[in-house]
Amino acid sequence: MRRLIFLIALLFIIKTSAAQDKQIFFTGIFPEISLTKKISQRNKLNFKVENQEVIFDNRDTEFENPQFTHYRTDLMLFFDRSLRPGVSVALGVFHRFQDNEDGNRIIQQLALLQRLRNLRINHRFRTDQTFTRNDDIELRFRYRFSVEIPLEGDEVDPTEFYLVISEEPIFSGKGGEFEIENRTAIALGKLFNSNEKLEWAVDYRTDGFIQEGFRTRLWAKISYYYNF
Repeated sequence: MRRLIFLIALLFIIKTSAAQDKQIFFTGIFPEISLTKKISQRNKLNFKVENQEVIFDNRDTEFENPQFTHYRTDLMLFFDRSLRPGVSVALGVFHRFQDNEDGNRIIQQLALLQRLRNLRINHRFRTDQTFTRNDDIELRFRYRFSVEIPLEGDEVDPTEFYLVISEEPIFSGKGGEFEIENRTAIALGKLFNSNEKLEWAVDYRTDGFIQEGFRTRLWAKISYYYNF
Protein backbone atom coordinates (compact mmCIF):
# COMPACT_ATOMS: atom_id res chain seq x y z
CA MET A 1 0.00 0.00 0.00
CA ARG A 2 2.91 2.39 0.72
CA ARG A 3 4.27 1.71 -2.77
CA LEU A 4 0.90 2.60 -4.32
CA ILE A 5 0.67 5.87 -2.34
CA PHE A 6 4.25 6.78 -3.33
CA LEU A 7 3.58 6.19 -7.04
CA ILE A 8 0.39 8.27 -6.99
CA ALA A 9 2.14 11.12 -5.17
CA LEU A 10 5.15 11.06 -7.52
CA LEU A 11 3.04 11.13 -10.67
CA PHE A 12 0.86 13.91 -9.23
CA ILE A 13 3.94 16.05 -8.58
CA ILE A 14 5.25 15.47 -12.10
CA LYS A 15 1.85 16.30 -13.56
CA THR A 16 1.33 19.52 -11.63
CA SER A 17 4.86 20.76 -12.35
CA ALA A 18 4.52 20.29 -16.12
CA ALA A 19 4.02 23.61 -17.90
CA GLN A 20 1.28 23.33 -20.48
CA ASP A 21 -0.48 26.09 -22.41
CA LYS A 22 -3.76 24.23 -22.55
CA GLN A 23 -4.64 20.88 -21.09
CA ILE A 24 -6.72 18.52 -23.19
CA PHE A 25 -9.63 17.04 -21.26
CA PHE A 26 -12.44 14.72 -22.24
CA THR A 27 -14.75 12.42 -20.37
CA GLY A 28 -17.33 9.77 -21.16
CA ILE A 29 -18.60 6.25 -20.52
CA PHE A 30 -16.57 3.07 -20.85
CA PRO A 31 -18.46 -0.26 -20.87
CA GLU A 32 -16.55 -3.53 -21.24
CA ILE A 33 -17.36 -7.26 -21.31
CA SER A 34 -14.85 -9.97 -20.44
CA LEU A 35 -15.55 -13.66 -21.14
CA THR A 36 -13.17 -16.38 -19.95
CA LYS A 37 -13.27 -20.03 -21.04
CA LYS A 38 -11.26 -22.66 -19.18
CA ILE A 39 -9.92 -25.14 -21.74
CA SER A 40 -7.78 -27.30 -19.41
CA GLN A 41 -6.53 -27.40 -15.84
CA ARG A 42 -3.83 -24.83 -16.58
CA ASN A 43 -5.00 -23.04 -19.73
CA LYS A 44 -7.81 -20.62 -20.52
CA LEU A 45 -8.96 -18.20 -23.20
CA ASN A 46 -10.16 -14.68 -22.50
CA PHE A 47 -12.12 -12.50 -24.92
CA LYS A 48 -12.75 -8.85 -24.10
CA VAL A 49 -14.67 -6.01 -25.77
CA GLU A 50 -14.17 -2.39 -24.66
CA ASN A 51 -16.07 0.62 -25.98
CA GLN A 52 -15.47 4.30 -25.21
CA GLU A 53 -18.05 7.03 -25.88
CA VAL A 54 -17.15 10.69 -25.29
CA ILE A 55 -19.68 12.96 -23.58
CA PHE A 56 -17.53 16.08 -23.16
CA ASP A 57 -14.38 17.16 -25.06
CA ASN A 58 -12.82 20.59 -24.57
CA ARG A 59 -11.11 20.42 -27.99
CA ASP A 60 -14.36 20.24 -29.95
CA THR A 61 -15.40 23.22 -32.00
CA GLU A 62 -17.80 21.42 -34.36
CA PHE A 63 -19.99 19.77 -31.71
CA GLU A 64 -21.74 21.25 -28.73
CA ASN A 65 -21.12 19.81 -25.30
CA PRO A 66 -22.48 17.63 -23.89
CA GLN A 67 -22.29 15.20 -26.79
CA PHE A 68 -22.25 11.46 -27.43
CA THR A 69 -19.57 10.49 -29.95
CA HIS A 70 -17.72 7.23 -30.50
CA TYR A 71 -14.05 7.36 -29.50
CA ARG A 72 -12.82 3.79 -29.95
CA THR A 73 -13.75 0.10 -29.71
CA ASP A 74 -11.18 -2.54 -28.78
CA LEU A 75 -11.34 -6.31 -29.28
CA MET A 76 -8.88 -8.54 -27.39
CA LEU A 77 -8.17 -12.27 -27.26
CA PHE A 78 -5.72 -13.79 -24.75
CA PHE A 79 -4.34 -17.28 -24.26
CA ASP A 80 -3.45 -17.61 -20.57
CA ARG A 81 -1.36 -20.39 -19.00
CA SER A 82 -0.92 -20.94 -15.26
CA LEU A 83 2.68 -21.78 -14.34
CA ARG A 84 1.92 -22.39 -10.66
CA PRO A 85 -0.60 -21.04 -8.14
CA GLY A 86 -0.50 -17.26 -8.29
CA VAL A 87 1.71 -17.04 -11.40
CA SER A 88 0.53 -16.99 -15.02
CA VAL A 89 1.70 -15.87 -18.46
CA ALA A 90 -0.43 -14.81 -21.40
CA LEU A 91 -0.16 -13.91 -25.07
CA GLY A 92 -2.78 -11.66 -26.63
CA VAL A 93 -3.87 -10.10 -29.91
CA PHE A 94 -5.80 -6.86 -30.17
CA HIS A 95 -7.70 -4.87 -32.81
CA ARG A 96 -8.83 -1.27 -32.39
CA PHE A 97 -11.61 0.46 -34.33
CA GLN A 98 -11.06 4.21 -34.33
CA ASP A 99 -11.68 7.00 -36.86
CA ASN A 100 -9.18 6.43 -39.68
CA GLU A 101 -6.75 4.87 -37.22
CA ASP A 102 -7.59 1.18 -36.95
CA GLY A 103 -4.67 -0.62 -35.38
CA ASN A 104 -3.42 -4.04 -34.31
CA ARG A 105 -1.42 -5.01 -31.25
CA ILE A 106 0.47 -8.02 -29.89
CA ILE A 107 0.61 -8.33 -26.08
CA GLN A 108 2.83 -10.34 -23.73
CA GLN A 109 1.88 -10.60 -20.06
CA LEU A 110 3.11 -11.89 -16.70
CA ALA A 111 0.68 -11.83 -13.76
CA LEU A 112 1.47 -12.43 -10.08
CA LEU A 113 -1.09 -12.82 -7.30
CA GLN A 114 -0.30 -12.32 -3.61
CA ARG A 115 -2.65 -13.02 -0.71
CA LEU A 116 -2.06 -10.91 2.38
CA ARG A 117 -4.52 -11.48 5.21
CA ASN A 118 -7.83 -10.40 3.67
CA LEU A 119 -6.27 -8.63 0.66
CA ARG A 120 -5.60 -9.85 -2.86
CA ILE A 121 -2.65 -8.00 -4.39
CA ASN A 122 -2.10 -8.30 -8.15
CA HIS A 123 1.01 -7.38 -10.13
CA ARG A 124 0.62 -7.33 -13.92
CA PHE A 125 3.57 -6.77 -16.24
CA ARG A 126 2.88 -6.21 -19.94
CA THR A 127 4.83 -5.43 -23.07
CA ASP A 128 3.03 -4.70 -26.31
CA GLN A 129 3.66 -3.64 -29.89
CA THR A 130 1.06 -1.59 -31.77
CA PHE A 131 0.92 -1.47 -35.57
CA THR A 132 -1.06 1.28 -37.30
CA ARG A 133 -1.16 1.85 -41.04
CA ASN A 134 1.08 4.70 -42.25
CA ASP A 135 2.47 5.21 -38.76
CA ASP A 136 5.49 4.14 -36.71
CA ILE A 137 5.31 1.06 -34.51
CA GLU A 138 4.64 1.87 -30.85
CA LEU A 139 6.42 -0.14 -28.13
CA ARG A 140 5.17 -0.04 -24.55
CA PHE A 141 5.98 -1.42 -21.11
CA ARG A 142 3.19 -1.45 -18.52
CA TYR A 143 3.04 -2.34 -14.83
CA ARG A 144 -0.27 -2.44 -12.99
CA PHE A 145 -0.50 -2.75 -9.21
CA SER A 146 -3.97 -3.47 -7.83
CA VAL A 147 -5.48 -4.33 -4.46
CA GLU A 148 -8.80 -6.09 -3.94
CA ILE A 149 -10.44 -5.39 -0.58
CA PRO A 150 -13.51 -7.32 0.65
CA LEU A 151 -16.20 -5.09 2.15
CA GLU A 152 -18.11 -7.83 3.95
CA GLY A 153 -15.88 -10.17 5.93
CA ASP A 154 -12.35 -11.48 5.44
CA GLU A 155 -12.87 -12.64 1.85
CA VAL A 156 -15.27 -12.02 -1.02
CA ASP A 157 -18.14 -14.51 -1.10
CA PRO A 158 -21.02 -14.73 -3.61
CA THR A 159 -23.50 -11.80 -3.39
CA GLU A 160 -20.91 -9.66 -1.54
CA PHE A 161 -19.27 -6.37 -2.50
CA TYR A 162 -15.57 -5.56 -2.77
CA LEU A 163 -13.30 -2.64 -3.65
CA VAL A 164 -10.46 -2.59 -6.22
CA ILE A 165 -7.83 0.16 -6.33
CA SER A 166 -5.28 0.13 -9.14
CA GLU A 167 -2.34 2.18 -10.40
CA GLU A 168 -0.68 1.63 -13.79
CA PRO A 169 2.23 3.62 -15.26
CA ILE A 170 2.85 3.02 -18.98
CA PHE A 171 6.14 3.80 -20.72
CA SER A 172 6.07 4.04 -24.52
CA GLY A 173 8.36 4.74 -27.45
CA LYS A 174 7.26 5.69 -30.94
CA GLY A 175 9.21 7.20 -33.83
CA GLY A 176 12.14 8.04 -31.58
CA GLU A 177 9.94 9.82 -29.00
CA PHE A 178 9.39 8.69 -25.43
CA GLU A 179 6.19 9.20 -23.43
CA ILE A 180 4.63 8.30 -20.07
CA GLU A 181 0.98 7.60 -19.34
CA ASN A 182 -0.61 6.96 -15.97
CA ARG A 183 -3.90 5.23 -15.15
CA THR A 184 -5.54 5.29 -11.73
CA ALA A 185 -8.83 3.56 -11.05
CA ILE A 186 -11.11 2.77 -8.15
CA ALA A 187 -13.93 0.26 -8.60
CA LEU A 188 -16.81 -1.09 -6.57
CA GLY A 189 -17.51 -4.70 -7.48
CA LYS A 190 -20.13 -7.30 -6.70
CA LEU A 191 -19.51 -11.04 -6.94
CA PHE A 192 -22.77 -12.69 -7.98
CA ASN A 193 -21.39 -16.24 -7.94
CA SER A 194 -18.11 -18.05 -8.63
CA ASN A 195 -18.45 -17.36 -12.38
CA GLU A 196 -19.95 -13.88 -12.60
CA LYS A 197 -19.19 -10.39 -11.29
CA LEU A 198 -19.83 -6.73 -12.10
CA GLU A 199 -17.69 -3.65 -11.39
CA TRP A 200 -18.47 0.08 -11.45
CA ALA A 201 -15.35 2.25 -11.66
CA VAL A 202 -13.92 5.73 -12.06
CA ASP A 203 -10.93 5.51 -14.43
CA TYR A 204 -8.58 8.53 -14.51
CA ARG A 205 -5.88 8.67 -17.22
CA THR A 206 -3.17 11.22 -17.94
CA ASP A 207 -0.43 11.42 -20.57
CA GLY A 208 1.66 14.00 -22.38
CA PHE A 209 4.10 14.32 -19.47
CA ILE A 210 7.09 14.60 -21.80
CA GLN A 211 5.77 15.48 -25.27
CA GLU A 212 3.61 18.55 -25.83
CA GLY A 213 -0.12 18.28 -25.22
CA PHE A 214 -0.81 17.18 -21.67
CA ARG A 215 -4.06 15.20 -21.74
CA THR A 216 -6.55 14.07 -19.09
CA ARG A 217 -9.29 11.50 -19.62
CA LEU A 218 -11.94 10.60 -17.07
CA TRP A 219 -14.13 7.56 -17.70
CA ALA A 220 -17.21 6.24 -15.94
CA LYS A 221 -16.55 2.53 -16.40
CA ILE A 222 -18.77 -0.52 -16.02
CA SER A 223 -17.29 -4.00 -16.47
CA TYR A 224 -19.01 -7.37 -16.68
CA TYR A 225 -16.99 -10.58 -16.17
CA TYR A 226 -18.16 -14.12 -16.84
CA ASN A 227 -16.24 -17.40 -16.57
CA PHE A 228 -17.50 -20.64 -18.09
